[in-house]
Amino acid sequence: MKNNWIDQITPRELLLNVYFSQSLFMIAALGLAFFFNVSFPWVLHDLDLSINEWLLAISTGLFLPFLSIQLKKRLPEESLDDGGINEKIFGSLSYIHIFFLTGIIAFAEEWLFRGVLQSLLGLFLTSIIFAVLHVRYIKKPVLFSIVCGLSFWLGMIYEMTDNIWVPFLAHFLIDFISGCWIAKQNKSNNNITDSENGSVGRDEE
Repeated sequence: MKNNWIDQITPRELLLNVYFSQSLFMIAALGLAFFFNVSFPWVLHDLDLSINEWLLAISTGLFLPFLSIQLKKRLPEESLDDGGINEKIFGSLSYIHIFFLTGIIAFAEEWLFRGVLQSLLGLFLTSIIFAVLHVRYIKKPVLFSIVCGLSFWLGMIYEMTDNIWVPFLAHFLIDFISGCWIAKQNKSNNNITDSENGSVGRDEE
């Protein structure tokens, strides 16, 4: 059955899976950086971003969630359906937990893909690897195109600024805003369902 495995896994199990995968990404980044002598990219004084770097990161971080919301309004639902994974991950989380989780995701993925692999393999190949690892999007042309474009653009702004905090901030904003939007939609849907159930209950009295 379609998405049967998603139905069988609990939100907690899926969330633990995300934390586990991000831990593997950080271990891989650390191992590859050590083996190939790639310098650690997270330098605190680089956090002093220029105005242009802040604008680049924030505009990227705002544009992708806005694009996703607009596409959901205009395209068939199945073209943007990831199998309900993101809804199951973020739907029941608090905004603080979403902040923490998306910070870890952005840190782990930017360290591995931009900070290590892009230094070793170059922008194009790293972008392809990043997109292919989002395997659930491969059969969804719109979603896969967005992931490919995002990966390439994050790699571009890393090369343009030579500062990993810029793609990190952009990546974090994209995931955090999207996660909060999913959580908000889920809460709204639950409130509507509760109201309808309450109305039905009163009608049956």
